[in-house]
Amino acid sequence: MKKKGKLLLILVFSGIATLFLYIVLHEFGHVIVMLSAGDRITEFSILGAHVSGTGGNYTDTSDLWLHANGAFFPLLLSYIYLLFYRKGSGNTFYRIISLFIGYGPAAGLLAWVVIPLLYLGGNAPAGDDVTLFLYNYSQGHSPVIVSIAAAVLIAIDILLVIKKGVFRNFVEEFKSVR
Repeated sequence: MKKKGKLLLILVFSGIATLFLYIVLHEFGHVIVMLSAGDRITEFSILGAHVSGTGGNYTDTSDLWLHANGAFFPLLLSYIYLLFYRKGSGNTFYRIISLFIGYGPAAGLLAWVVIPLLYLGGNAPAGDDVTLFLYNYSQGHSPVIVSIAAAVLIAIDILLVIKKGVFRNFVEEFKSVR
């Protein structure tokens, strides 16, 4: 019973810590582009999951990256983390948080699969990063390309998590409680 409680505590803590880390990296992804466009950051809120700035000089390309990099930056770091994952580690916390780090950013890409399809029907949520990206992108390209690209990135993530042994190690932790 003691191991079950410890495992549950690690599971909850890992989920909360990864969500916090994802929000920081998501907003920092926006900040990178904002700073490269000459913006001065005026607000950075983790609890509000928001960043704003003034004075930037954006091109069509930098505007696209502004909205995409919130999802892309944490995903890129997740891929790098997974490439260096040590599947031989027996540390329970490492095994559990690695699954969250591996799948969290990919789960954030689900919006990039669904919202372009909603956009085609005129039902995309206003003000969302994906919708704002599509305002520019869809002028010359089909929003379906964004859905396909996001689905491919999610598939790469799933394959990395499985190939690197992250998912297997996560399952082993729960099997060891029996």
